[in-house]
This record gives sequence, C-alpha cells and structure tokens, in this order.
Amino acid sequence: MVTANNAVVGEDYPYLISLVYDHGHRARRIVDLIENAPGPIDVNYVQRMQGDNMDLNAQKLVPYLLGSPVDPTLEPARQLLEGWDFQAHMDSPAAALFATFWRNLLARTFHDELPEDVWPAGDSRWFVVIADLVDRPENAWWDDKGTPQVETRDEIFNQALAAAVAELEELLGNDPADWTWGDLHTLTLTNQTLGTSGISQLEAIFNRGKFRASGGSGIVNATGWKATESYEVRSLPSMRMIVDLSDLSRALMIHTSGQSGHAYHRHYVDMADLWRNIEYLPMLWAREQVEATAEGLLRLVP
Repeated sequence: MVTANNAVVGEDYPYLISLVYDHGHRARRIVDLIENAPGPIDVNYVQRMQGDNMDLNAQKLVPYLLGSPVDPTLEPARQLLEGWDFQAHMDSPAAALFATFWRNLLARTFHDELPEDVWPAGDSRWFVVIADLVDRPENAWWDDKGTPQVETRDEIFNQALAAAVAELEELLGNDPADWTWGDLHTLTLTNQTLGTSGISQLEAIFNRGKFRASGGSGIVNATGWKATESYEVRSLPSMRMIVDLSDLSRALMIHTSGQSGHAYHRHYVDMADLWRNIEYLPMLWAREQVEATAEGLLRLVP
C-alpha cells in the first residue's frame, strides 16, 4: 500500500476526501522501488526508500534539454546532465543545474502571461503542466509576450539554461564542478515563537541552520522548495519512522531537530544531521532497553 499525498481513489469515488492532491510522482517512485526491490524488503531497504532523491521531473525534461540546440558557451555546464542518474543529492552539481534551470524555465514560460499571485511554485502540478507542453514545441505558452518575435520551446529552454548558468556562477562560482545542490537547498530550523520575532539576537539563539539538504519537491525525500521564492527548504518530512512488525525492537525513527526545547541543551538540535543524512535512532520498546540506555531518571513523588 502506497500513499504520498496522492489521490488513492478515482473521480467516481462517491465521498469527498480532498480537492487538492499531490500529482503522484512520489507514489509512483515508491511503487517502482517496491516492485523492483532486489530481495525481501527489510528495514535497510525502507531506509533507502525514505532517502530516495529520484527527480522524475528531471528524468522527463533532461533528454529534451540535452537534445535541444544551445549556445556553445553553455555546453560545459550542460554536460553536467549527461549520465546523471536524476538523484537530487546535496553534493550533486547536476541537481543544482537542473533546479535552477527548472526555476528559470517556469519564469520564462509563464510569468509573462500569469498574474504574479499565481506564478508557478514548481511543485508536482507544474511537472504535469510542463510534461504536457514539452511535446508541443510550437505551443503558444512558450512564446514570450514581451518580445516581437515568437519563441518556441527550444528557444525558451536555451534562455532558461543560460539564466541558470548565470545564476549559479553568481551564487557558487564559475566552475561547474563546484556547484552543489546542497549549497542552494538549505534548511533553517525556525522556532515557531521567538524564532520569528524579528529580533536578530533572539532568532540567533532559537533558530538553527543553514543545513545542506538533498531531495526536493515531488521527490520521495520531500524537502519542498518554492520556485517563486528561493531554493531553501519550505516543507519537509518532519519525522521518519520504520517499524519491523515481526520485531518491534528493530524500529527506527528520526525527526528534524532534537528532543529538547531548551536552546542550549545538547539535545536541542542533535538530530538535524542524522535527519538530513537519512540516518536514524532506535525506538526502544522493551522496558529493560529503555532503562539500560537512560541518561537520567525523573521521579515524581506526590
């Protein structure tokens, strides 16, 4: 059974569940990983699944990008995408290039015709929109209404790639080998109260980051970002859990920050690196396990 915010029933289902769904790219990838598992699906394989960074949007669009004519000066950057496995790992130069290309592609395709409050956020619904348009290279959506000529898909792809390269050179330097997705795609853990006070001294105490992150929108490792804002993580899987129902003592979990709400406590943010690297801590079920690993004991006496 697979769910990832996608519609699990058809339009003919008689009861309302929701009017807004993810468009199913994460669910499709999870099904693929289950059906193509190299052996029995165990705890280790589920851990790999939860950390999967396969970008199905990139898998769809990169062949078009590699097959379209570009300015020769862009060729060294475009070569990053050749042979890419479409995994949006934090250390991937190809993932950084594709994300900046995707953001600029959406801007050049839609900003001239849509009001600003509905500009593409770059999530899975826009995967579906572009997947439909990309096979129609002369479609009117590709044309930039601000120019006298009529642009086609390949021209907009070329412009978006050029803009992406210029953006990466400004942000990360001139050597494409130094571009990494995690340098753009960062997570700041923001306290819900004093961390948003607007007082920098307080925010420095309660907030933590920036942490480099893998994944992205529409990816199983769902560290979503908004193309209308920046590449920073805006939504995320706040907790991951793996339970072996045949042996509960093997259960694992992790969440984004730590177990303490005290800003100077050693457990305030000690899970952040584990979380972003798809690592886990044991969930202890048996009393003897809990007592054997306890850091302390608080006894409440009436």
